[in-house]
Amino acid sequence: MYKNTAQQALSPNGTQSQNMERMHLILIGLYSVILAGGIAGVIVMSRRLSQRNIQSVMTIIIINLMVVHSILLLSLPFRLAYYISYEWKFGWFTCKVFSGMIYAHMYITFIFYVVIIIIRLLRKEFQRCYTTTWIVAVWFVVIVIISPIFLSFYGTSTNYNYSECFQFHRDIQQQGMVIANYCLIGIMGTTISALSISQLTVIFQLAMKYWPGMNSHVEFRAQMKSFFFILVILVCFIPHHVFRIYYIQHPPQKDDNSLLLYNEIFLGFTALCCLDMLSFPLGLRLFTDGEGVSTQSRAFRTLSKEHLGTSTGSNFTEW
Repeated sequence: MYKNTAQQALSPNGTQSQNMERMHLILIGLYSVILAGGIAGVIVMSRRLSQRNIQSVMTIIIINLMVVHSILLLSLPFRLAYYISYEWKFGWFTCKVFSGMIYAHMYITFIFYVVIIIIRLLRKEFQRCYTTTWIVAVWFVVIVIISPIFLSFYGTSTNYNYSECFQFHRDIQQQGMVIANYCLIGIMGTTISALSISQLTVIFQLAMKYWPGMNSHVEFRAQMKSFFFILVILVCFIPHHVFRIYYIQHPPQKDDNSLLLYNEIFLGFTALCCLDMLSFPLGLRLFTDGEGVSTQSRAFRTLSKEHLGTSTGSNFTEW
């Protein structure tokens, strides 16, 4: 139905219709990669965690990160079905839930990333009870407070077509939503800027201290792994928020579906962070010194302990 409507609205201009078809294919490919890679990453990390100590602070955060990713991955088949069939068949309430889920996933993941980076920057151990408390608080705020408010006001504007989904552009024009979006953009931009400067400063200091054998030092490797999370935020989250500024200032007009799909593509890129679990086994080789198989094996075992918290040492070196 959506496809027919779009084609009728754009019949004078076949190029625009082709562009929309192309963007749908991009979304299908993007979410397919995220779904396959995300499932593989969760399986790989679950198997590794099942063999390790799960009592450390960093491992608790990783487990919650896996839960967040898994919840989003459950919604992706519904998104794929919609982009393939051009029609939403799962109910309006379900549409609102799945639409809000990708935003919740992005910001919860961002919080966990920031905490991991800060723990490593401070280079201090945190008691497990404190970590459990703030994680429970995050889930409580999201599920009990934010979600009901979101579902009560999101998607309540008139003139929505219930056979279409993920097109709540009229709600974003409300003053409260505009203010909330600008606040979130400002918080994320300020936070990632401060963390990037701090992280690069620490990495530079450690590189100068341990040069040329810095990769052999656990402290340097831990900070490099923290920088990975900063890169994920910069690549996956920041482009969406930059585009969000334009999207707020130039809301889509009636029957202008191209801008809606551009927004969906940028939003889809935020879900690429689900592939972070794959970075654990794939990234281990970056820290081997190339002195032979035995040395690489020792490095692999050492990094496994650092990543998954099997050692009794400082938590900031894990994962």
